[in-house]
Parts: sequence; structure tokens; C-alpha cells
Amino acid sequence: MDRYRIAFFTVDWNYDLVESTLHGLKQFVDDHEEVNLCIFDCFGKDINNARDHSEYAIFDLVDLDQFDGLLIQGNQIVLGPVRETIARRVAQSGIPAVSIDCPIEGCTVLGIDNRRAQHDIARHVISEHGARRLVYLTGILDNGSPEAHQRLEGFRDACDEAGLDPKDIEVIRCTWRTSDGLRVAKRWHKDKLPLPDAFVCGNDEMALGLIEGLQKFGWRVPDDVLVTGFDNITSAELSRPRLSTVSRDYSAMNYSAMECLIDKIKGIEKRDFIPFKYEVICSESCGCPEGGLLDYFRDKYFQQTRTLKAFFVQQEQLAEEMFDALDLTELMEIVERNQGIFGCDSTYLCINDYYYDNYDKKQWRNDSERFGKEMILAACGSPGATADDSHIYARFPTRYLLPGRILDDQRFLIFYPLHYNTYSIGYFVMNGISQAAKLNLHESIFSFLEIAIENVRKKGLLRQLNDVLDNLYVHDALTGLYNRFGYERFAQQTYEGFIREDSGAQVLFVDMDDMKGINDRYGHEIGDAAIRTAAEHIKKACRAGDFMMRYGGDEFLVIASIRETGLADALGQTPKADGDALPCRLSLTVGQVQSDGASPQSLDQCVQAADAKMYEIKKQKKGIR
Repeated sequence: MDRYRIAFFTVDWNYDLVESTLHGLKQFVDDHEEVNLCIFDCFGKDINNARDHSEYAIFDLVDLDQFDGLLIQGNQIVLGPVRETIARRVAQSGIPAVSIDCPIEGCTVLGIDNRRAQHDIARHVISEHGARRLVYLTGILDNGSPEAHQRLEGFRDACDEAGLDPKDIEVIRCTWRTSDGLRVAKRWHKDKLPLPDAFVCGNDEMALGLIEGLQKFGWRVPDDVLVTGFDNITSAELSRPRLSTVSRDYSAMNYSAMECLIDKIKGIEKRDFIPFKYEVICSESCGCPEGGLLDYFRDKYFQQTRTLKAFFVQQEQLAEEMFDALDLTELMEIVERNQGIFGCDSTYLCINDYYYDNYDKKQWRNDSERFGKEMILAACGSPGATADDSHIYARFPTRYLLPGRILDDQRFLIFYPLHYNTYSIGYFVMNGISQAAKLNLHESIFSFLEIAIENVRKKGLLRQLNDVLDNLYVHDALTGLYNRFGYERFAQQTYEGFIREDSGAQVLFVDMDDMKGINDRYGHEIGDAAIRTAAEHIKKACRAGDFMMRYGGDEFLVIASIRETGLADALGQTPKADGDALPCRLSLTVGQVQSDGASPQSLDQCVQAADAKMYEIKKQKKGIR
């Protein structure tokens, strides 16, 4: 049996429609065991907005050569530049492609007749309700998508057909958003304009915003003015009054689109456009009776209320745990424990390797708003998966999307981008459809997750910076040995550790001979080089657990185990610079004191005694000379 791997591009611009779409696609995959579907979804609405621009990077994640076909929710991708980029990629790859309700070059289009549908609902308010003065709210007319133009033309067709006076018709350019409807209502109120007989809106979002605004200013729908929408989203079903609108079964439409795409892959389907049915719903907002669906609405409201209540309980717990996490490892464990909030069997959180490995952005790639060449599977809510000590399940090339056989074993996967402002974090993958999707709650979850990941990154960076500062605080800048602050913090505990564990300690006071002469003859740069050479000599002579410090300008202190025999002799050897770079020969004088664990002296006593011994030896050296 031939197997088909299909990619699907969509934008969660209208979550009601996306949720219905997902169920249609899931049903198709369930009915066709030869099909594996990867859905790439995002929440981008404005490509000129830096954050939204990063959302669209999810489409760039896809290597079309790894897929047999591409399905595009064209009418949800409202931004022309994004569609143009997809069209170029389709042309370059030669992949069979189908677009839903929006022409994209190189794609078969499956969709409704938007012009006819808008004509039909406009004609209804004209012929059935006697509307003569109409205002039309358009969608985006300048983004290259014909959908808004087609609906406007359908409205004008109905007006022309009814012989309405053009002076009684007004067209207002809008952008599909609820805020557009509110803005129009405010304008009518502010300018004290006479209401038209009907507002006909290019989609439900604008219509619902308009109704809200009209009611706020005391106008009644439909008593004072009629309002219609387009799309039949859930809010339109539940609005008061119930919105008159145009409905299309997105679930069935996407099922049909998948059938069309498989036929196109097989070389069966060759049409450029495939029509799909729609239904005009005449309800309360245009003056028609509601239709007796009270029980249906009551059930829907009850289900949504329960979903919201359960979700917010889970979200509160998840958010509290995530923002307390100290590092990515702990955060990934929290995500896995709270996987239930996503409402599916398996989840996969993949993070860019440069992000996971480096807290400091200066070490990231220049184009960090994009996905890296390699990804890290950092959280895996799949049974049987095991991670290493860094909570990494696998590193894999980004073009594989997921490691191992997951793409073959999981036949329905949804990919969402994760980013903070303009730089990419990675992506989140789910193997099912959550109840949260229908209520637009996923965007909230991912926002929490993005902020939490960035929060632990900054915590980690702060720890690194604090470690650096702390290291500078206790170490001498010239030699890298401990300084006086290091002595106060570590000397006593090192000394007591040797007394306790090795039955004794030794304290050695080291002084450079004729340091003043070196500075006078060769200058302070050579003098500093001499001090560094002596420090390196001390490091080589001592063990890793010994305490070594620059006690003064040319004086050093060592605390070591009493078991380190011959240390004083080793320290007293002639220090040599790398490559014999110094113009002078160095020598050191060492004073040594041992403290037996059975009757130990204090550290201060040992230091003073070692200093005194060193001084006596130095006097003897001068006497000999």
C-alpha cells in the first residue's frame, strides 16, 4: 500500500474555524491509514509586527521535499506576502498542493462561491425584510486575497439586482476584526448619523463587534437596524441576538480537500477549482425567528463553561510551577508532569540547540529568529521515552522535525512555534486536538510556556554572570590565584578539611627573591610577568584541592595536606617562564609549617610561623651571598 505524508499550513486567526478544520483532517486520517499528516499552525496576524513575523517561521520549518503533498488553509493565511512565499516554495518543489477558499499559484482551489454567498444573504435582507439603505463592512481588500473582493462584489450584485439607489449604499473598508465593528458603531454614535436599514458585514467578527457597539449606545438589533455576518463561528451561534450569517462546514470542507489532494498526488484530479456548498442562516439579527435551538445552545454553553473551568485550574497550577523553575531541566519536567492540559496522548517540546546550549544570546547565530540546523527534544510526554542527565532525549537535524520514527508512528501531529519577541525558541508538537483549541486557549498556554522558558534562560544567565563576578571577587586578577577575599572564604575550611580527613595540614609561605631588583632593572611589565610565572610554578607543584593565594605583591600562601611530601622542595625549584621569555632567573624562598591533626594549631598561628621561617631562610640566603 502506498503511503502519503501530507503537510498542512494554517493560521489560527479565527480559532473557531481552525478547530473545525482540525476535526475534519483528523477524521480523514482516521479513515485513511495510508496517510500521515503534519499540521503547521501559528497565531500570526500581522507580518509587520515583529512577534507575528516570528510566528510564520513555522512554515519555514518544513522541507517540502520530505512530503508528498501540501494542503493550505489559504483563507486563514490573510497576509499576501506569506501566501506569495508559499507559492514560490510550491513552484520550486513541484509538490502537489491544494488551497482552501483562496487562490494560491500552483494550487488547486477548493472552496465556496464567496460572491454568490454574500449576494444571497444581502438579497435576503433586501427582499425579505425590505432593506433599502445598506452599509457594507469589507474585509482586507489590499492583501492579494480575492475573498474580500468577491464578497464585496456579491453585495453590490444584490444591490444592483434590487435596483437600489447608489446614494443609499455605503461601503466601509475594514480588516475582518471585531474592533472594526466597534469603530463603526462609535462613528454612528459620535456623528449622530441616521441608521441604515441594515449593516451587511464581510465576516462574523466585524458583525459581532458592531452589534456590541450598537447595543452599548442604546440601539436594538434587529428592531432599529438589521445586521448580518459571514462564517457562522461559535460566537455567532451563541450571540444575542443570534447572528444571521453564511455557514460552511469546515470539517467536511477539509475532509474533501484531503481527498482532492490525494487524488492530485495520484494524478487523478486536474481541476483548478472545486466548488463546495454553503448555507445561508437567517436568524434573529436580521429579523428572522431563531429556530428553536435553545437546547443546543444550552449544551454548548455548558460544555464551554466546564472546559474553561477545568482549563484555568490546570493553567494556574502549570504557571505557578513553571515560573518557580530554576533551569530548563526542571522546567521540562514540569511540562511533562502537566501534559494533561494539552488534552492529547503525546507531546514533544523541541528547542533550538543554540538556545538550549547557550544562555548568552551573544553566542547565538545571527538569524536567531529562525530555527537552527539542529533541534533538541527536551520534553517528551510519550510513554517509554528516556532522557539523559541534561533532560535531553535526542539531538537531531531540524529538517527531520522529530527524532527517530515518531513521524511514521504518529500519524496526526500539530506543530506550533515557540518564540520570545523576535527570536525563536523552538516548537511544540501535539498528537491530537485539545478541547482548549476551540476556545483559543492554546495561545495562552504557549505564551506562558515561552515566557517561562525565557525566564529560566535569564535565571541561568544571571547565575553565570554571578559566578563570573564571584570568581573575580575572590581571585587575584594578575595570577588567577585566590586573593584576600578568597582567603576569608576558603582558607579556613580547606585547612580544617585537611586536619580532619588527612590527619594534618601544612602551610607554606612563598616569597619571590629580589622582586624589587627585577622591577628596577626590567620594568613593571617584566615584573608582572615574573609574578605570573611564579604563580604558574606554584599551580604545577600543588594539587587541585590545595589552597593557593597571592598573599601580597610578591608573596604567596599554600595550604595543603600533610601527606603531600616534598611540596616545599618542589615549590623551591626555579620557576621557568614558557619559552624562556623572562630576561632574568627567578628564585623562591619557602617557609613551611606542619600542623598535626592530633594537636593542631590555628591557621593564623601556622601562617605566622611559616612567614617567620620563610624570613629566616631568606636572611640566611642573603648572608651566604
